[in-house]
Amino acid sequence: MEQEESKKLEQDISKSIVAHGPTVKAVTKILALGIDQKTSDIFIEPDPEAVRIRYRIDGILYERITLPVSFHSGIVSRIKVMAGLDIAEHRLPQEGRFRMQFQARDVDFRVSIVPTSMGEKIVLRVLDKSKIILDINKLGFDERTLVLFKRNLIKPFGMILVCGPTGSGKTTTLYSAINFINSVETNILTVEDPIEYELSGINQVAVQESIGLTFVSALRSILRQDPDIILIGEIRDSETADIAVKAALTGHLLLSTLHTTSASSAMIRLRDMGVEPFLISSSCLLISCQVLLRTLCSECKEPYPVSMEVAAGIKAENPRIKEVSQLYKAKGCVGCNNTGYKSRVALAETMEVSPNIRKLIISNAPESEIRKCAREEGMILLREIAVSLAAGGITTMEEVVRVTTK
Repeated sequence: MEQEESKKLEQDISKSIVAHGPTVKAVTKILALGIDQKTSDIFIEPDPEAVRIRYRIDGILYERITLPVSFHSGIVSRIKVMAGLDIAEHRLPQEGRFRMQFQARDVDFRVSIVPTSMGEKIVLRVLDKSKIILDINKLGFDERTLVLFKRNLIKPFGMILVCGPTGSGKTTTLYSAINFINSVETNILTVEDPIEYELSGINQVAVQESIGLTFVSALRSILRQDPDIILIGEIRDSETADIAVKAALTGHLLLSTLHTTSASSAMIRLRDMGVEPFLISSSCLLISCQVLLRTLCSECKEPYPVSMEVAAGIKAENPRIKEVSQLYKAKGCVGCNNTGYKSRVALAETMEVSPNIRKLIISNAPESEIRKCAREEGMILLREIAVSLAAGGITTMEEVVRVTTK
């Protein structure tokens, strides 16, 4: 009983501190700067002598603010209060979300707090609905990828997977795909952890593992809701993979994400999860692997001539490129915060599961054979797309090397 009273007193004192004084202003400024600079994530990290505030802008982290270490506990408590978390708990990770108004628009924040040796570290995912583009035609995909996506999205059943590393825009692509096929005639249900953006006309279910609402249990329930289209936030275990594949084979169009670094390796990942090859080959319609590439600032990019050796290397990377006389470098100006880059574009290598690829999957062929077959059928690799953008003055070769592999 004494422990409960002590915990309640600590909560009341902490709430009183963070509701008045400079902490509220500090947190508001930290969040406002993140929104203003189109940040995807805000990192609040304790050091022995200071609190570092870093912002991920176009995929790169920049340190923007340093505060005295005395501010740390107040900032943590303030954000916990805003997110409805337990401000007296400092030993366990916590997750939550909150919404704030910025320049007459609502902006959502997803909160993750993890205890470290230096204190609690906070990462805030900024979800600004006014900045997100949910139009599959405006994500920057090449024409081939768009044609394949649209052709498979109108099929009555099967599985479409979007792969890529964390923060590569997979969820945005899925939401854009759902928007493309959303209509009053279709019953669309999603299972997400967590729901990033609320979509009009779509029924979204948030996973809550603490009460037993997992991907698997939610999937089993929504299959009784007579859905036409199902979106699963992520296939992360064998049980989810098994139900997803079977749902795709029983008259549902299923969309999901998978953490792989290439389109062809998705087949191997599903196989490693215990899904039978004949089920993979029967259910999969399309696999797309994507990354986000920074584009040069149009105001300050600088051209420079390339040597014959460099030009030959670029042509070897992408034989479709016939001539390269110059490339561009990132200079930096006020308009791009002296980074030389402004905004990002999505690149995708897209593999449609053809009869030939189905045969390879059933025969347990290695990834290299599946990849080779997909390339022969027209799949363009991420590296090839990125190199062509560099040759066209859209980005730099440094950025190509940073986000893609040979």
